[in-house]
Amino acid sequence: MQTSASLTAGALLGRAALLRLLAQAFTYPADGHRYEVRRQFERIARMDGRDLELCRALERARRAWNRAADSALQEEYARLFLARGLVSLHETAYGDGRRIAGRAAELADIGGFYTAFGLRMAEADPDLPDHLCSELEFYSLLLVKLAYADGGGWSPKREITRRAAAKFLGQHLGRWTGALTKEIRTHSAASPYRELAELLDALISAEIRRTKTRPALLNGRLPRDFMQQDAFLCPREGLPEPVQGPA
Repeated sequence: MQTSASLTAGALLGRAALLRLLAQAFTYPADGHRYEVRRQFERIARMDGRDLELCRALERARRAWNRAADSALQEEYARLFLARGLVSLHETAYGDGRRIAGRAAELADIGGFYTAFGLRMAEADPDLPDHLCSELEFYSLLLVKLAYADGGGWSPKREITRRAAAKFLGQHLGRWTGALTKEIRTHSAASPYRELAELLDALISAEIRRTKTRPALLNGRLPRDFMQQDAFLCPREGLPEPVQGPA
């Protein structure tokens, strides 16, 4: 089991790169998408060899994407994730009593993390702040900042970033990705997305161990009728724009 201190700055940057790869792979597979994802897999040759589960999940996902075809990826993505697809890529679609206490409050809380680090929504192809890709990109940025703070010996900045990363993982990203992976398994996703979900689960689990957080895990989806009760509200009111990296 790895602790926070056992990962070098290089290993943190490696995990940040893998988070960005996952964020890219979980977007719609338009023309050129498969090639770019495969190129990113090849650039991430291997993770920290001490985490065998993560290394194996990475290799399985890489092989699945190497075998994938563009048309099959598009059909499967549409079946799983688009419109009223079988699986939601939004955190607030998964829930418990706390979720029922207020979806808008959850969205505002996620947006508050982004704002605190000077991030705003992208104007092109925007999405809600609780989308998986936005959360992965944000957490990736935190790991990059943490790695550079470590390398530069900037203890105050490192502590601020470390606390933010652990809090975001414990309150958001680490709570629901296991439920998302379970949903993808349940709906018999094709190999590229099934292995991508397993890689996501392995990486987030590794980060939970590293940060020693204890997120209250969510088990599944909220009822669809509950999700529809906010349909008359503007979901972006008072929220920042989806996460994009620093210029």
